[in-house]
Amino acid sequence: MSLSDLGEFGLIERIIERLGDAAARDILVPPGDDAAAWAHEGAAAVATVDSLSEGTHWRRDTMSLADVGWRSVATSLSDLAAMGAEPGPLLIAAQLGPAVSLDDLDAFVDGVAAACRCFGARIAGGNIARAASTSFSATAIGSARDGGALLRRDAARPGDAVAVSGAPGAAAAGLALIEEGREAQPEAATLLAAHRRPIARIELGRAAATAGLRCGIDLSDGLLQDLGHVAEASGVGIEIEAAALQLHPAAAALLGRDRALALALGGGEDYELALCGPAATLDSLGPGGDSDAGLPPLTRIGRVTAGPPGEAFALDPSGQRIDPVSTGWDQLR
Repeated sequence: MSLSDLGEFGLIERIIERLGDAAARDILVPPGDDAAAWAHEGAAAVATVDSLSEGTHWRRDTMSLADVGWRSVATSLSDLAAMGAEPGPLLIAAQLGPAVSLDDLDAFVDGVAAACRCFGARIAGGNIARAASTSFSATAIGSARDGGALLRRDAARPGDAVAVSGAPGAAAAGLALIEEGREAQPEAATLLAAHRRPIARIELGRAAATAGLRCGIDLSDGLLQDLGHVAEASGVGIEIEAAALQLHPAAAALLGRDRALALALGGGEDYELALCGPAATLDSLGPGGDSDAGLPPLTRIGRVTAGPPGEAFALDPSGQRIDPVSTGWDQLR
């Protein structure tokens, strides 16, 4: 059976059935209607949308359609995590190119369902159409807890410390190994997973907002690029100590420490969280802190300064600025 044999509505029914318990069947208007509706309580609503286009954000030689399905969910939920928001329903729109088969779409839906189960999310609806090229867009709806407190890009202040979760550069290292044909190396497995199935740091975002932090961003474009967004929005400068970064051991071992550092500064697609705020509050979220149960490692890596406004840069151990190969990803460059 092909996509055209099923038709649009038959395909929608197939998707809903395949999603299983990942489909939000108990909301006011469940998947399958013109739009989805659900009851909402909370002080603030949060919404975000992300697109993954074939050839730009993913390629068939670097990941499966199931991986693309996972990433469609994870990337949008990561934006909610960066706000400290509680995830709600998701909507997914699929533009299917000529080469997409029914098996491909099944694999994509399986990846979506797996990510939903991992992150506690559900699909409320979406749209599907044939197109000249393939892309998927996910809209995530969330809400703020604790009186509507959110993490924002414009809330960094001089004197704040800067911390980052996990090991930035792991996803870019995974992609580098794929492109170099080194996927089979045993040490590569965690790096490949970081690239293909990233983790949205939802619990950390919630914990940060609850702890009183007000500034955060997820590392989708690269550490320096994303901290540059914070610096610009907040009218501050941000200094990073490169030696403080926790590089992924496998990235350093397989690619060398210098290259692993370059990928940590500008590789992107890690979906870790960078947070700014009082050092004591950040430390409370890290290893040994008051709120670290189930949270990823959080490492202090720098500080917020008065200027130069809008600039984020890294320093080597001698205090000299590092001139990175890349500061990160720009969707329009």
